[in-house]
Amino acid sequence: MTDTSMSRRTFLAGAALLGAALAVETPAAAARSGLARAVRVRFHGTGFQPMTAVLRRGQTLWIDSVAAQPLQLLSAPSAPQRIARYIGAGRAAALRLEVPGLYLLYDALSTRFDPVVQQVAARSGSRHFPLPAYAAVLVTDPDGGGVPLTGANVNIPDTSMTFQPWALVCRAGTPVRFTNSDMDAHVVVPLLARGESAPFAALPLPAHGGTGTIRLARPGLYHYYCPLHARYRPKEYTFEPLRQFGGFPFVMDGLVAVVPAAPV
Repeated sequence: MTDTSMSRRTFLAGAALLGAALAVETPAAAARSGLARAVRVRFHGTGFQPMTAVLRRGQTLWIDSVAAQPLQLLSAPSAPQRIARYIGAGRAAALRLEVPGLYLLYDALSTRFDPVVQQVAARSGSRHFPLPAYAAVLVTDPDGGGVPLTGANVNIPDTSMTFQPWALVCRAGTPVRFTNSDMDAHVVVPLLARGESAPFAALPLPAHGGTGTIRLARPGLYHYYCPLHARYRPKEYTFEPLRQFGGFPFVMDGLVAVVPAAPV
């Protein structure tokens, strides 16, 4: 797994080709278009706040850079609609995501996407290494669906020691099964906002084949992680992968996107 660098000129040249896919507007224009209920995500340099967001198709996603350095916003290759935007320090940009699906967004200056692990990690030479700067956005149709379903099984392989797949999409109430094929024990816990109730209890996964199941009754985007091998840094708005972790520098976390149950 090799790290790569990206110049601003190269990034902007590629981003210029994507103008048709993104609508840039001011807050006043968003209000006039009936999309006053815009969702805002702040970039703090080390991470994004919040790390997850849910939008309806056509809603405006505002990215506010409150950091001292610029943001080179990229989407992972799996995103339904490619995103590539340069946002200067202290500036903001509005994105209109018209295609439902799950979007993994990250800062290309400090963070890279690994095509093998299908996950982001901090660039080895970045200022905040090993902290990756990333966020996930779920875009649905007006009814909260329209997102292609995936399987509901998560595995922890012995090769990468990460949750595979990193993100899945299922209907409310579907049992999500975890299997630990790793030689180390793991635990699955939800990442919670202050005052938020846990959607499921901590799920221990013993080494060498331990299994467990969770059920998520309400639609939404759920972020989970293994506290034995990753630590959430609330002042940096991101996770820190622990160096004794065999999957370092990848964060041992994952997502479950839940859409409404099928009508009876």
